[in-house]
Amino acid sequence: MAAERALPDSAVVVLAVLAERPMHGYDLQRVVHDRGFTFWTQLRRSSSYKALRLLEHNGLIFERAEPGDGPDRKVYSITEQGLNRLRRECLAKLAAPSHPRSEIDLAIYALPFLPKDQALAALRESRQHLAARAEFLRERLAWCRDRGLRMPALSFERPLVALEAELTWLDHFVTDYAALPDPSTQEWNEYSYLEPPDAGAPTR
Repeated sequence: MAAERALPDSAVVVLAVLAERPMHGYDLQRVVHDRGFTFWTQLRRSSSYKALRLLEHNGLIFERAEPGDGPDRKVYSITEQGLNRLRRECLAKLAAPSHPRSEIDLAIYALPFLPKDQALAALRESRQHLAARAEFLRERLAWCRDRGLRMPALSFERPLVALEAELTWLDHFVTDYAALPDPSTQEWNEYSYLEPPDAGAPTR
């Protein structure tokens, strides 16, 4: 039996939202926006409708026409198969999250080719952006806790802790990088590659 190919994140988001209740396309877009999904998934208006088509094609959702004063509107609902698929997708993400990737890692490799003063200025600017994001998450977390919104609060805790760790790392990195007399990529010639533990994991 062929392994089940993982759904794109945009499709998982749409499934999760429709698991709450049937929705029109407009309602779906509003919920996706209001809950901040667009900040941590690549989900835009066009990709959400693409996800709807994919899910319907695979029998994970269905649509029905809702009559009204104007043209009939499409209402999307999750199927039992779709709910089971959502559970499998999310359990897999909880058990084996994908390897974290950051654009800053590529820029760090190229630091020897950058003017040091410009690189340090860019890193200080990066810290300002990260600090602003962390402050936003602290406010949202406190807002949720004050109102007893436990599940939304849990959703904000992980990214906040990750950002705080990123800020701590960045402060150490800037100090170490500023002290380097001559950064060079030549040291990579002495590095021995080791396969990461999650590399080559079978696709579900």
